[in-house]
Amino acid sequence: MSLTSCTLSTVDSDKTENRFWFEDGNIVLEIESKYFKVHRDKLMSSLVFSTMLELPQPESVESHDGCPLVQLSQDAIQDWITALNWMYDRSSFELRSTTLDTIAGALRISTKYEVSDLRLWCKQQLLLRWPADLSEMSTTAMTNSAEAICLARDFDVPEILPAAFYALSVQRWAKGIDGGRSHLILSPDDLRRLIIGREELQERLTDLLTNWDPRANSVVFRLCRMCQPSCMSWLSSQLLPPSHSPYGCWLIHDLRQMSVKGFDGLHLCKGCGSDFRRNVDDFVRQLQAAVPGYFTL
Repeated sequence: MSLTSCTLSTVDSDKTENRFWFEDGNIVLEIESKYFKVHRDKLMSSLVFSTMLELPQPESVESHDGCPLVQLSQDAIQDWITALNWMYDRSSFELRSTTLDTIAGALRISTKYEVSDLRLWCKQQLLLRWPADLSEMSTTAMTNSAEAICLARDFDVPEILPAAFYALSVQRWAKGIDGGRSHLILSPDDLRRLIIGREELQERLTDLLTNWDPRANSVVFRLCRMCQPSCMSWLSSQLLPPSHSPYGCWLIHDLRQMSVKGFDGLHLCKGCGSDFRRNVDDFVRQLQAAVPGYFTL
């Protein structure tokens, strides 16, 4: 961010950003050769701008259309359009549905220029898609998971990493649901984390379907001889996805849904039924706590 060294006294309409060219504006931003004539008070939500604008300005500050000109040569115009939309009409902006591209643009500007409220909104939006509670994940977490991991790395939003890695690990890449580019987007270290985490989750699924946890050297479910065969068969029917599904086993989600629905179709004796529900809930809690470690986060 710098003040320009040349004075521009005429306004070229082809170079102005009409959505943010206000005749009563008192500062001009130049981004990708486009000019934004905006109001200083809107920029004061940025700690960087508020600090700069509160400093005494030299008399020789250059201008455009009679206003100080600030060149933002390293920023993208679309990122600033997003940020200015928020600065000028925050309530409407935050009510609209949004995309990851919009969130990413807002996150870049809010992080670089320290716009704390906008950055908080970005984090909240990311956490809606990749929540801290993995059982609350929906299919929206499946889209752009690799991009979310990169955003979290670049702009310090580690809270979404477990869910983003988990969502990516559930997808069957052979089906192309990840867009076919996840391996190009992720860093080599994160690609390795993904593979390790997927292997760990597959082992946990095997533990369930065989009713044996080698880590604890014990059974997962304490079932009587009469109930165990039917229970294992039922679990397999519920947890093993069909071959045409774009997803593998969504273990935490699937187990939580089973518990909520009351294990429809599973018939156990009274003692095994209560134990089974408790065992499933315990397994889900332990799995959620273990997921960050599975991905070496």
